[in-house]
Amino acid sequence: ERVAACIKLKQHSLLTAQEIQDFCKGKLAHFKIPEHIYFIDDFPMTASGKIQKYKLKEKIVALYK
Repeated sequence: ERVAACIKLKQHSLLTAQEIQDFCKGKLAHFKIPEHIYFIDDFPMTASGKIQKYKLKEKIVALYK
């Protein structure tokens, strides 16, 4: 498995994957820095308002099949 990040940007915000990786370099161990960064519109949520992480993973894995 590889480290990935799913990010929902604020409206009218401009940010690149490289900028996120550069930001993480001084704050995280090198093996925790995301190799893949995905910008998404909305997180899949449960009825109680929690993020459904398994659905995010399914979407990312489907991209590589």
